[in-house]
Amino acid sequence: MDHVRLKGAVPAIPMVNLGPPPGSITDEQQVGGAARGGNPYTLAGTDYERYRPAYLPAAVRAGLSGLANPQVLDVGAGSGKFTRALVAQGVKVSALEPAASMREMFRESLPQVPLFEGKAEDVADLFAPNTFDALCFAQSWHWVDREAACAAAATVMKPGGRLVIIYNQMNVSFPWVKRLSRVMRSGDVHHPDRVPQVGKQFATPELKLFQWGISIPVAALFALAKTRSSYLKASERGKQHMQSNLRSYLWGDLALDPSQNVTLPYYTLVWVAPKIG
Repeated sequence: MDHVRLKGAVPAIPMVNLGPPPGSITDEQQVGGAARGGNPYTLAGTDYERYRPAYLPAAVRAGLSGLANPQVLDVGAGSGKFTRALVAQGVKVSALEPAASMREMFRESLPQVPLFEGKAEDVADLFAPNTFDALCFAQSWHWVDREAACAAAATVMKPGGRLVIIYNQMNVSFPWVKRLSRVMRSGDVHHPDRVPQVGKQFATPELKLFQWGISIPVAALFALAKTRSSYLKASERGKQHMQSNLRSYLWGDLALDPSQNVTLPYYTLVWVAPKIG
């Protein structure tokens, strides 16, 4: 918080070259696809991989604690951020991702990891029963049909297995970060007191919480905003409006300089739900 200075006077707002939106998607293409409820990450470009934060090793270990040599499925693996964290821990992992653009980025960095096309609800059709010790959902649980996903997960999970639901989340207990998340239209605000709902096949998830922060150039916050599903689904006019609001907040309300760094507070929520029976 020391990095943020509030001033009464609003300085002139410098214009920044924000670059094209991820994937250079046109309005017509967006309205014809993700804006009608499809997967917005089919529109994501390399900004997602570059600007979304990595996962703490301690958080990865917490999710798999007590499992000996686990076989893990990373569901909604995206560009492979959480998969890489699993590989770094020596975990045997396979990955599942529905978006073609994300699978392409995944294969570039993790060619050795088995990667499958599909959604959480598809796992019972893709894998044999009793295959995995854990199914991990990093930044992806809110996209699934919980009942169908849990029924499928229980089928392919070994006895004693678990769901691991993990989120890197901007720490909105800081007022300036809470406002930032609203300006970014970050609808995926996951609070520690909001327990994820799971199917009857699993026990109530228990939370392990990690608080941390990253130093990030102020200008990079614009690129981070472009990785949000609300931005990816927006029209071109909506994108411009969101970025204009972000400029006004950062340069005006917070009086930040584009060249400086700020410490962006995060917490990582690791929810563990053991399989029943």
